[in-house]
Amino acid sequence: MEVLALAILLCAATMAGILAVTWFCVDTAQLEELRERPAWVRTRGRNVAPYLGGLALVLILNKGLQGPIERLSKTYGIEATPYLYAIEGHTVVWFQELIPGVLLAYFVVAYTVGYAVLLVSPAVVYFFAQTVEPIRRLLVAYAVNYAVAVPLYAAVVAYGPRNADRAGGSTSADATLLEFIPDISAITVHINSNTNVFPSLHASLSVTVLLLAWTTHAEFRRWFMLTAVLGGSIVVSTMALGIHWVTDVVTGAVLAVVAVGIATRLVR
Repeated sequence: MEVLALAILLCAATMAGILAVTWFCVDTAQLEELRERPAWVRTRGRNVAPYLGGLALVLILNKGLQGPIERLSKTYGIEATPYLYAIEGHTVVWFQELIPGVLLAYFVVAYTVGYAVLLVSPAVVYFFAQTVEPIRRLLVAYAVNYAVAVPLYAAVVAYGPRNADRAGGSTSADATLLEFIPDISAITVHINSNTNVFPSLHASLSVTVLLLAWTTHAEFRRWFMLTAVLGGSIVVSTMALGIHWVTDVVTGAVLAVVAVGIATRLVR
């Protein structure tokens, strides 16, 4: 019951966040299009549907292959945790020591609720864009991120800093997320494996949203400013909570640049 209550709370907070973002970033005149121009809404929906379907297919495949990929990774994958620890040492641990408790609580919210809000909100905001291109690029870029990251998860076995001791010879960082929300692992276990840290999808998708927000900042200026703050917070939270190495985050940012470039070419 506690896990179910937590899941309901996270979903409710995410929905409230998406509604708040829509109200803040989309003009009232644009929102009135839903009521005043139903034909435009249907046309925009048809233009977006194939791209949304493609992303849904990628996500379904990712979920369906989660178990086989984890088994393949543990059997044949490269054990990268010792290498990551050799490169970075206690960098994440030192970083955690600099962050006060109140700020850690903020990063917990950003990593959980803020991340979901950041990923869904641009699809809602860009639905009201002058052209259909921004939402198409967003959906394609999401698909590219997953299409690249999933094979890497199969090829590379890497525990994050909070689980580094599982690979031997390493000292783990604080598992701050579990300290704040002990039951969160009962939810995340159905989404991802704790060895899927290279690259960081939290970082890659957050940077992807930020890069695309920059390309639409003339039309959605408030969305770009909000994305800069929230996206940056999520990227930092991955290390502040001991979930990802700096290497994971940097690789995720590189993946975001590649994904946005590919999406822009494909859509245009």
